[in-house]
Amino acid sequence: MEKIYKMILRSLISKNLLLTNLMGQLNDEILNHDVKGITSNSKQVQSGYIFIAIKGKKINGEDFIEEAKNKGAFLILSENKNITKNNCLTITNSSARLVYSVLLSAFYKKQPNIIIGVTGTNGKTSTVEFCRQIWVFAGWKAASMGTLGTKIGTNQNEIVYSSSKNSLTTFEPSELYKNLSALSKNNVSHLALEASSHGLDQFRLNGINFSGAVFTNLSHDHLDYHGNIENYFTSKKRLFNEILQKQCAVAINIDDAFGKRLYEELETDKHMVLTFGKNKKAAVNIKSITHNNQTLSISVEYQKKVFNSTLGMIGKFQAYNVLASASICIALGMDPNFVFRALPYLKPARGRMEIVPSKNSNSTVIIDYAHTPEALRSVLSFLKEMKTKSGKLITLFGCGGDRDKDKRKLMGNIAHKYSDTVIITDDNPRNENPAKIRSDILSGSPSAIEISDRNKAIKHAVSILSENDFLLIAGKGHETLQTIGSETLPFDDYAVAREALNNSNMTEI
Repeated sequence: MEKIYKMILRSLISKNLLLTNLMGQLNDEILNHDVKGITSNSKQVQSGYIFIAIKGKKINGEDFIEEAKNKGAFLILSENKNITKNNCLTITNSSARLVYSVLLSAFYKKQPNIIIGVTGTNGKTSTVEFCRQIWVFAGWKAASMGTLGTKIGTNQNEIVYSSSKNSLTTFEPSELYKNLSALSKNNVSHLALEASSHGLDQFRLNGINFSGAVFTNLSHDHLDYHGNIENYFTSKKRLFNEILQKQCAVAINIDDAFGKRLYEELETDKHMVLTFGKNKKAAVNIKSITHNNQTLSISVEYQKKVFNSTLGMIGKFQAYNVLASASICIALGMDPNFVFRALPYLKPARGRMEIVPSKNSNSTVIIDYAHTPEALRSVLSFLKEMKTKSGKLITLFGCGGDRDKDKRKLMGNIAHKYSDTVIITDDNPRNENPAKIRSDILSGSPSAIEISDRNKAIKHAVSILSENDFLLIAGKGHETLQTIGSETLPFDDYAVAREALNNSNMTEI
């Protein structure tokens, strides 16, 4: 931990009521102690650290309190009232996870001036990326943070600042708040970050001073964690009704049933709220979305003025992601004329409806991150509209192991309904039996071709392409790794598909 972050505990907690109430009565020796670091990982503890004992599903931090003390932790926080060792403080009327995030926020202090959180089942990555690009067009140094890591952009250049160490959509608190401070010190003024349901449920974002938030949509996903769709929605709603302070900017897709419900349940008089969608009551009202060859034309009405834009991307859902970013930017106070003029210059995020180029092929190969039933349905329904009568729609995908099992049959059924040919393969089976995962998917798509090796599956899919065909390779998108058991190996759908296309001679097919 850099020396620059060191501070006295009394000073660290002084500006936060939660921390003051929890630790204000500690003795002077502890309150005047230098805080050199804060962690929930006992392996990272050094002299002068605070250790937070967090009870997880698999690991209980309370089992590592002794180790943390031996390594130099001067203060240990735990929810367990029965731990009465010296320098151990019981967290009452709160959560260890919440205290951890708030402590780290106070410790690292600095954050970009404007931060918006984007939550929803699908579209988070694209929306934060589009926000970043719009802000860069306006001349600000802006960043996006989430599934693709942290990307910084300026008018002069664009760099990837870092990737999440744990490949999480919403970073772990120790990584998140350190990155926020680094972004601020790097003169980043605007940040759009992905707010996952896990991150919200686990209080990772409670120490962020948000300026606004976006709700994209909500459908079946992560029910293995949340138990049911209602709990899933409640975790998303936390961003709006618990974390946002008054007078924040909010953008909500009210074409989505849960978005409409959120809008109706939200105390809208406390915020600057812009709804978007085809719903006649939407403030940013979609008049039309037209699919062209590899572009989208959209017509939008806002404050009785019609704005027409051509987007350099495909997929109706991408129009919603673009308008989510436009709506939050306008809600934050940007000139609507400028925002809508910027839309044609937006570029899609990697692995989101990404077309794989080929000189030899008269067919179209698309890489997309669609890994939920609704995302897959949305992509396939669009591609089915796009293809000609002479062309086929081929879908290749798998489902991740150690994740929501209920969606597998649903996704198989969706692929079967919309596709002419379905190829089921592996997609990060992790510690589950890959054959069992494929079998679960096949129960919804019994006529599908099963090829376990993803490399061979993609090459086979390319080999059966004919003129005017569409091939969707779904599930992994931007990912460049494949996890099988305890082994993680390099694997990139885009690279494999491009090589297969370049090596194929379509005239012989």
